[in-house]
Amino acid sequence: MRWPSPFRVVLSLLLAALAAGVWLAAGVPRSWGLVVALAVALALAQVLAAPAEEIRRFAQALAAGDLGRRLRWRRRPGAEIARALDEMAGSVGARIAAADTENEQLRAVLAGMVEGVLVLGIDGRIVLANPRLRQMLSLWDEIEGRTPLEVIRNAGVDAALRAAAQKGDLVSVEVAVGGAAERVVLVNAVCFPDTGPRHGTVAVFHDVTELRRLEGLRRDFVANVSHELKTPLTAVRGFAETLLGGDVPNEEVPKYLGIIVKHAERLATLIDDLLELSRIESRRVPLQHAPVDVVRVAAGVVAGMEPLLRSKSLSVRLAEPQAPPIHALGDRRAIEQVLTNLLDNAAKYTNPGGHIEVRVGEAGGCVRTEVRDDGIGIPEEDLPRIFERFYRVDKARSRDLGGTGLGLAIVKHLVQAMDGEVLVESELGCGSVFWFTLPVAPLDQPKRPVM
Repeated sequence: MRWPSPFRVVLSLLLAALAAGVWLAAGVPRSWGLVVALAVALALAQVLAAPAEEIRRFAQALAAGDLGRRLRWRRRPGAEIARALDEMAGSVGARIAAADTENEQLRAVLAGMVEGVLVLGIDGRIVLANPRLRQMLSLWDEIEGRTPLEVIRNAGVDAALRAAAQKGDLVSVEVAVGGAAERVVLVNAVCFPDTGPRHGTVAVFHDVTELRRLEGLRRDFVANVSHELKTPLTAVRGFAETLLGGDVPNEEVPKYLGIIVKHAERLATLIDDLLELSRIESRRVPLQHAPVDVVRVAAGVVAGMEPLLRSKSLSVRLAEPQAPPIHALGDRRAIEQVLTNLLDNAAKYTNPGGHIEVRVGEAGGCVRTEVRDDGIGIPEEDLPRIFERFYRVDKARSRDLGGTGLGLAIVKHLVQAMDGEVLVESELGCGSVFWFTLPVAPLDQPKRPVM
């Protein structure tokens, strides 16, 4: 059984008392007057309390989140109040829908940002961290409600966040943070909002690892170029000044001139290699993607370099080629240059009496070309940097043999421009194996430019 509401009970009693008084004043017997008064009171209470009851249920529905409910009264008593309540419900629903839309947009923006975003509450604990920050700092556990020092474990980041919360000004700091791999991040932190009571701190993390690495490469490149140019220029200048001084015996003049010519040629070779590397990196070298018989190209390069290698007491051979011919998708001249540089590198680091072998075969859907030698080999710690500009394992030996330190860098960029890969395996004292792979080409593949 559902009991009537207190409002309806009170209203019924008041109306019954009023009706009873009217009936008694009219001279109606008391018993009949009370019965009739009670009946009239109940009827009037039902009529007058029904709108209030409906409004109560409407308010409860709104509080429960049913914002689509409406009273829609037109001519009933209290229609103006009902219309105001309907408008209020519509306004609240529209505001909540707009807030939900803005919330979804904010989440989408934070999820799509390349920068990491960290939001702290007024108590200094984490409120929000976007996916990019979690990926950047390898934060895979639940971090909301914890302090930044617990999660990031970096004193520099914690100090920047504390300073931003205390000063109210933008705080910018660059720190190295750990994770799956050490990264350099630029942290910009500021409290919000700008005016009024502060609600917390927001920090944006920019990953500048690659930028700092490139800056380091640029500094190394400038330093290496300066050093490489300075050495032959100093030699040319010194011997030229000696000749100009007139203190050189006539029989020594040809020797001095020969040294000057040697270093001038080294300068010219260095400049040519720098220009070639610059053209390759800037995609100004016109390469063509076309089927190339790599075995035939390798045979031509080996035949062309054999006299030079023989003069250094080195033997070179092309391993028995596979049949049918293997065609790679690449540029013929680029492949010739890659093989020439690899053979030249092998010759520099192979002692007289050594052997060099070139192999061409198909592996894993690619054409693989190897240059093997039984030379001095490469220390394991030098292997990751062997394709860097000006990087030499044996600096003195390379310079004595006229190397510029750019040959393998040119090889790497040419192979990558042809959608290939170049790698090296080596053991100190046992020789090295350099190889590069190119995509296998169908014989009907048309030519197309790649740069």
